[in-house]
Amino acid sequence: MYKTLDRVPGGGAVRALLAATILTALSASGCHRHSCPSAIPSRGSWAGATPIRSGDAVFFVGNSFFGWQGRSLPDWVAALGQAMTPRIEITTGSDIVIGNHPLGGFLGHPATRQALASRKYQVYVLQGEEMEAVDHKAAFQRAVRDFNRAVVAAGGRTVLFMTWEFPWRRFIDQVAASYDEIGRELGIPVIPVGLVYQDCGCRPFAPGLSPHWLTADAAHRQGDLHPNEQGAAVNAYATFEMLTGINPAGRNFVAPGNSNDDAMMKYLSAMAWARVSPRLSVVPASPLVARRAPDAAKAQNWKALGWTPTPGAADRSQSLAAATSTVTGPAARPK
Repeated sequence: MYKTLDRVPGGGAVRALLAATILTALSASGCHRHSCPSAIPSRGSWAGATPIRSGDAVFFVGNSFFGWQGRSLPDWVAALGQAMTPRIEITTGSDIVIGNHPLGGFLGHPATRQALASRKYQVYVLQGEEMEAVDHKAAFQRAVRDFNRAVVAAGGRTVLFMTWEFPWRRFIDQVAASYDEIGRELGIPVIPVGLVYQDCGCRPFAPGLSPHWLTADAAHRQGDLHPNEQGAAVNAYATFEMLTGINPAGRNFVAPGNSNDDAMMKYLSAMAWARVSPRLSVVPASPLVARRAPDAAKAQNWKALGWTPTPGAADRSQSLAAATSTVTGPAARPK
């Protein structure tokens, strides 16, 4: 089991002090904000055709990032589907355990074993412990391989949920690289949530927000570990978009813990779509595909996902500025 400052005696106070010290130093040096990308790449390193259709079932595996303060990611994704026109029915199940358990341990949990045995779920969304993709990269990627093998054997497909960085640890480039590396190896999609958080820090909804405002709360103005209400919305939008291939265009929805207004939701949805949409189509003749003979699990993932461009793919290679130019900032708020 991995340890973070949140899970050791006095860790919260130590972490808060450490974060404050780091933020003060960064502010003094003029490096308070992220190094911001100028545009979203036109195509992600890997992507797949639409993994689910209305009526499919999705199983979520992760920690408190998937359910902090009653904001359940499975429930929010299902609620967003219900709010769409026409409705998209998404049945969900989950193995969500608070703590910092490594991903590999979940494969032996009764809830996960039962889900696999049932063959009910078309997709399994997997989230690693927040530090393990970098600090325990080999073990994390081995766990993804083991999970994917079990998921494929159960007739399902794997999707990875990329986590984010924190005020006291700026390592999103390493996190993204680790998730995308194993995604490329196995031919499975990665929901680029951590990169959406980075973009929202670079181009916030309103002036004066912290670079980590999606994890900020009254006690942690500069950001913390878990997603707040706005972060939970990013998680839901990005996951829904990757699972369905549909741009919800800021569609708001009723779910426990969601009181975000429409202007905020349009902004968050657009920020998520700017990162997700380039990953929704793939060129089968890519050198990365052509030069590597797929193993059985990868071949089945490719066959299941189809590896065909989704409709409107050409319209989705948009820059972040274009995706958010009409919804960012106070001017977008209702008067």
